[in-house]
Amino acid sequence: MTDLKHLSSKFWADMETIFSGFDGAIIIDAEGTILLFTEFYAKQMGIKREDVLGKNVVEIFPTTRLMEVIQTGQQIIAEPWEWQGTGHIVSRVPITVDGKIVGAAGYNVIAYDKMPQFLARLSSLNTELSYYKETVKRLSGARYSLASIIGNSEPMLEAKEKARQVAASSAPVLIYGETGTGKELFAHAIHQDSPRRDGPMVRINCAGIPESLMESEFFGYEEGAFTGARKGGKPGKFELANKGSIFLDEINDLPYAMQAKLLRVLQEKEFDRVGGTRTVAADVRVISASNVDLRQPVAENRFRRDLFYRLNVFFIRLPSLRERPEDIPLLVDYFIERQNTENGTHIEGVDREAMNAIVNYPWPGNVRELEICIERACLDAQAGILGLQNLVRFGGRRVAEQGDLPRTVSGLKEARERAEKEAIILALHNTGGNKQKAADLLGIHRTSLYYKLREYDML
Repeated sequence: MTDLKHLSSKFWADMETIFSGFDGAIIIDAEGTILLFTEFYAKQMGIKREDVLGKNVVEIFPTTRLMEVIQTGQQIIAEPWEWQGTGHIVSRVPITVDGKIVGAAGYNVIAYDKMPQFLARLSSLNTELSYYKETVKRLSGARYSLASIIGNSEPMLEAKEKARQVAASSAPVLIYGETGTGKELFAHAIHQDSPRRDGPMVRINCAGIPESLMESEFFGYEEGAFTGARKGGKPGKFELANKGSIFLDEINDLPYAMQAKLLRVLQEKEFDRVGGTRTVAADVRVISASNVDLRQPVAENRFRRDLFYRLNVFFIRLPSLRERPEDIPLLVDYFIERQNTENGTHIEGVDREAMNAIVNYPWPGNVRELEICIERACLDAQAGILGLQNLVRFGGRRVAEQGDLPRTVSGLKEARERAEKEAIILALHNTGGNKQKAADLLGIHRTSLYYKLREYDML
């Protein structure tokens, strides 16, 4: 083994010249003896070189990690180190000859006079990093919680209770509901109420991606994987959703070829980038949604049965708006309040005729259609009470025509039924959907109220 102590004086003179370019440098042999200590280093530390050279490094600097480098052969790069109240950023590397460790060198990375500026910049960068982390979390995180979902009807309370039950787990969830029933809202709420809430919430619309781009969109690609591939590659949605949740909207439109690849992710919890050779772990909770009953495409061999079983570990069905008419006044109030806040309108409410039309309309587009209708009516009226004319004038004629009560009646029975239905709706609205309080307000027993709700198909 080469003994560094026996190297020529010219060698050490050359080393002194080379290391003088650093803000400070030290070299020790395998036993820890200090063989080189630059003049600049000595001045900055207030030490005389003659008091250091030939001494053991641990004797002079008890907290040094140079001996650890010799013992492990591993370099330590740009590590903070403090000595006598002064902070330094130092690197330490082993010195090897013919594969044998014969010593180690340490040197300062940051100049002493630049340390305050460096630390200030480092603090600034850490602040910026924290800001960007919070921004990413805000933009890619869940926007809704179960508490923010409006609806006190029995079907809606049941759906929210199911979501609350499954949120704490990492089990796949399949949400079924007609268009506009709030499937994405529920997906966000499940993520927000889960242990993964601090992770990202990533959405993929399976119907909105060309089939040729779907695999790279899901799983990403490596540089050069195909013509036009971005330099350095690109992470896919599953990679971006790591430690969080991914929402696969309109899963019923997922191409058959992609279904097998998604099945592998669910089974093996790993995937490959397009053009990649490295398997990527997938720590992702999958929440999927469909506006059709997936059992139908499964029966028609358009959707893999094994994938259906993997996705359908926990099933939540969202009711249509016509199944929960007692929630409509609550939603109307919420949308009016939001329009007043966002668009500066001053709407105070809805008159009885307009509310009757809104409640009696079947709403094929569900909550989304109701929201658009109220937004148009608010923009039309700008202030005051919304009337039937506001629903009609801005594109809501169907609501008025199909939902408005007729001006004449054919008999007392029809008139009584309409009056009872209107009274029930208003009572539920005034009591926030609480059926016991609504029954008290109507002067009937709670059982009688349920009977009327079933009779008028309002449950």
